[in-house]
Parts: sequence; structure tokens; C-alpha cells
Amino acid sequence: MNEHSKKKCRCCQKTKTLDMFHRLEGTAAIHPFCRPCLGATSRRRAALRGTRRTDTTRACAQCDQELPVQMFHWLRASGSYHSYCRPCHAAYMAERYRRLQGER
Repeated sequence: MNEHSKKKCRCCQKTKTLDMFHRLEGTAAIHPFCRPCLGATSRRRAALRGTRRTDTTRACAQCDQELPVQMFHWLRASGSYHSYCRPCHAAYMAERYRRLQGER
């Protein structure tokens, strides 16, 4: 097995084989979290969903911090706030831009 068939999980920081990661649907990309970490993160977020949300605060889906709603973009089309806070959304979009520019 060579180094190209392994990947480092962004959650647990362990290097694992590629079969421990989900492939992102419709792309050749691989999810940044390994299967066990992704499952644990999904279960934790599902348990928290809706429990901490108030009219003045909201939990960011990326950094998991409780922040005032002013830290989230308002989505007119859906009539609700974005799930990522402004700093996390900006970081995500910058990474997405870099990734898409690299594909050209």
C-alpha cells in the first residue's frame, strides 16, 4: 500500500486507508472526515439540532459555537439564516474557490 492510498482525517488527525472515507457523490473527491468521525459528528449534531436555537442565538454547523444571529447570513429565498456563521462560511467559500481554480 503506497502513500497515495492513505488520507489524514481532518477530525481525528489519524492517517487511514481510503476505504475508511466516503466518496462525495457525483465527484472523485473524498470526504475530509473518516467514516467513524463522520458518524459521531452527525449523531452529535442531530442530538443538538433545535435544542440550543433561540430567537437571538444560533449554533454554527461548522464550528459548533453558539453565536448571535447577526453572525449568520440571512437567506431571503428560504426565509431563514445560513447554517454556517459568517467566518466559517467565508473560509468554506475561499477553500471552494481555491479547489475549483485548481481543477481548471
